[in-house]
Amino acid sequence: MIALARAELLKLRSTRTALGLFIVILVVTLGPLIALIALLPEDWLAADGVTGFLGTASALVPLVLLVFGILGMTNEYRHGTITYSYLVTPRRWQVMVMKLVIYALVGMVTMLLAVALVYVVIVIGGAIRGIDIDATGGSTAGDYARQIVVAGLVTTFGVALGALFRAQVITVAATLIWALFVENIIAIIKPAVGTWLPFIVFNQVSAGQMPGDGADPALTSEMLARPQAFLVSIAYIAIVSVAAVFISLRRDVT
Repeated sequence: MIALARAELLKLRSTRTALGLFIVILVVTLGPLIALIALLPEDWLAADGVTGFLGTASALVPLVLLVFGILGMTNEYRHGTITYSYLVTPRRWQVMVMKLVIYALVGMVTMLLAVALVYVVIVIGGAIRGIDIDATGGSTAGDYARQIVVAGLVTTFGVALGALFRAQVITVAATLIWALFVENIIAIIKPAVGTWLPFIVFNQVSAGQMPGDGADPALTSEMLARPQAFLVSIAYIAIVSVAAVFISLRRDVT
């Protein structure tokens, strides 16, 4: 398993996908943030800070990591490197488990770096303009920890989807459409069903309220508790991963 972990880390270091991921995250987070701090009026920054942007950024980064997970797996089939992985380790479930673990760690570390860089930019930008900007957006350390965990979960879910469907462009496009539009439509039409959909479940791990947190009971009754949402998230990843391994045993990977 140690050799498998080293192989996965080598693949990440030797391809441009990981570097491209980090560049995209920098563009979607730091670029707009720097523009907001530089251009918006001081009274607005002092009053509301960049809370709205922080919420948007915290939703965008997991989507980028989702695509990264899909690409990380589908590239293996696209370039044929998965063949060598399965030849070295015939037990395909071990390859899948190691990919999930490595990509979960990469997703969490990436989210942690993104949070840290955003905080640094806000602090430095506020100091340059002479404004006290709220760098946390009202979030606590626990909120950030849950966002980091969700980043890891979403990344591994992308890996599982990529392993199951293989077709890179179709998988990326269909997954983003499902996550951004289809689930929201279902949640509006059938809230009881929407609560259990995968990306809404991931969101409930980080943003969901726990009963007793001071939230409206009418709202929390429609949501999963955070531990429940976490377990359901793990179940989604496990089901898709097992299906991918099962199908791979009956597919030609050469």
